[in-house]
Amino acid sequence: MKLAAFDFDGTILFDDGIPAHTIDAIHRWQAAGHLAVASTGKSLAAAKFGLTGYDLAFDYSVLFTGGVVTDKADTVLHSTYLDTKTVQDVIAHLKQIDGIGVYATRLTERDACFAYNVPGGSATNILRDSVQMTEEEIPVHTFIGIPIWVPGDDALREELVAWIRANVEVECVVNQDFIDIIPAGCTKGSGLYWLANHLGIPRSEVELYTFGDSFNDLSMHEVADESFSFTWSPADVQARTTHVIDGVDAVLDRLR
Repeated sequence: MKLAAFDFDGTILFDDGIPAHTIDAIHRWQAAGHLAVASTGKSLAAAKFGLTGYDLAFDYSVLFTGGVVTDKADTVLHSTYLDTKTVQDVIAHLKQIDGIGVYATRLTERDACFAYNVPGGSATNILRDSVQMTEEEIPVHTFIGIPIWVPGDDALREELVAWIRANVEVECVVNQDFIDIIPAGCTKGSGLYWLANHLGIPRSEVELYTFGDSFNDLSMHEVADESFSFTWSPADVQARTTHVIDGVDAVLDRLR
C-alpha cells in the first residue's frame, strides 16, 4: 500500500485556495488505488471549512495534530481531549497577553476564540471560522486543542512555549506563526501510526510519503519512507526532510 499524508496550510492550502493542479494530482493518486490522508493541526470543523467548494475528499484525516482520526465520512475513529482545568489555566494565563490570539478547538463544533489581542486589525487565514467564548463557558465544552496565534514575534513565541512546557503537562507543537497545545502524546506521527494500526497493515507493507511545510510536520516526516518540505519552509524543517520541493503535484505523480 502507498499512503501520502498532506499538511494543509502552506502545503496544499494557501491564501488563494487549493491549486487545481494539486487537487487533480491527488485524484490521480487515489484513482491508482493509493490512500490520501489529511494530516493537519486543524479541527474537524476547520478542515471541512477549508475544503468547502473543492472537489477533494481525503480517505482518512489526522486532525488536531494527531488528537483525532476520522474516515472519509468524517466518522470519528479516535479522539483524545485536554482536561478542563488545563484549558482553564492556560486560557486564564494567555488571555491578557498582548500580540496574540487565543483559540480552542472542539471535536465537531466551530473553533472558539477566547482572546484576540493582535493590533492593527490583522487576521489569520488559518483560523477563519470561529465563535467568541468566555472562560465561564469552558466547563460545558470539551476541548482537544488550544491554538495560539503569535504573528511576527519569535521572541514572544519562544517565551510562551517555555511557559507552557514548564507549567502544563501537554504536547506543545510550534508552527510558523502558531503554537498548538494538544493532549500529551499527540503528534501527527502518532496519529499516522494509530491509523496504520487501525487499518491492520504492518508498517513494512506501507510506503509512507509525507508532505508538510513547518515544524509541526516533523513528527510525521520522521516516520516516513520519504518526506517532503518546501522551498518556503524554514531551513531547520528543510534539513530534516529527504526532499525539498516547490509543489506537490509533479512529485505525487512520480511516486504513483
